[in-house]
Amino acid sequence: MSGRFAMNISSFTPASKILSALVFAAVAAILPTIPSACLAFLCSLIVLCIFPPSWNSFLKRAAVINIFVLFIWFFTPWTTPGESMWEGSWFTKEGLVLSLLVTLKVNALFCIFYTLVSSMSFSQLAAGLNQLGFPDKLVAMILFCARGITIFEKEYANLTEAAKLRGFYMKTDLRTYRTVGAMVALLFSKAFRKGRILEQSMILRGFNGKIRTLTKYQWTGKDIALLGAFSIVSFCLSISGWML
Repeated sequence: MSGRFAMNISSFTPASKILSALVFAAVAAILPTIPSACLAFLCSLIVLCIFPPSWNSFLKRAAVINIFVLFIWFFTPWTTPGESMWEGSWFTKEGLVLSLLVTLKVNALFCIFYTLVSSMSFSQLAAGLNQLGFPDKLVAMILFCARGITIFEKEYANLTEAAKLRGFYMKTDLRTYRTVGAMVALLFSKAFRKGRILEQSMILRGFNGKIRTLTKYQWTGKDIALLGAFSIVSFCLSISGWML
C-alpha cells in the first residue's frame, strides 16, 4: 500500500472500519434496482478516491474479481426466465438486468472492503472483530488460518524448488501425476506437523482460546464520524432502492 493510503486508513480503529464496511454491505447487497446499485457503486468510488490505495494492487485484485463476474455474464442472461431480447433469442432482459445488478454490487462491495479492510493486518482484523464482540473461536480461527496459509505457501515453495532442481517439469504423463500426488501428500503431511508444533507452542504460552493483542484500540471522534457517515449513506441507499 502507498504511504498516504496507510496513513489515512490507520488513523481509524479496526473496529470502526469493519463495522462501517458491514453496514454498507448489508444495504448494498440487497438493493433491488439498477439505479440504486449504480448509486452504491458511485459511493464506493468516492470512498476509494478519498482513501486512494496502491492502484497496481487494486487493479490486479479487481481483475480477479471481475473474471468471476464475467462467468455470470456468460450463463445468467440465457438461463434466467423472462422476456427474450429478440425473437428466437435465448437471452432475456431479466437475465441481462440481473447480470448488471450483480456486477455493480460486487464491484461496490469490493471497493469498500478493499479500502477499509484490506489495509489491516490479520492481528488488527482479529482485534477489531474481538472489539465488536465476535466469538473468540471465530477470531482465533481467522488468525490460525492466516498462519496456516503462510505455512502452506512456504512448504509449497520449498517442494516446487526441490522438484525443479531435480529436473522435474509439468507434463501430461503418468510420472507427472504421481509426482504431483506425492508432493500434495507431502505438503499436507508437513503442514499437519507444523500445525501440531503451533498448537503446542500456543499451549506452552498459556493460550486459552481468547485472543489478546498488545495494542488497545480506543474509539475516537473520527471513528464515530466514519461510522456515522457510512450509516447515513447506507440509509440513503436503502431509501433509494425502493424509490428509484
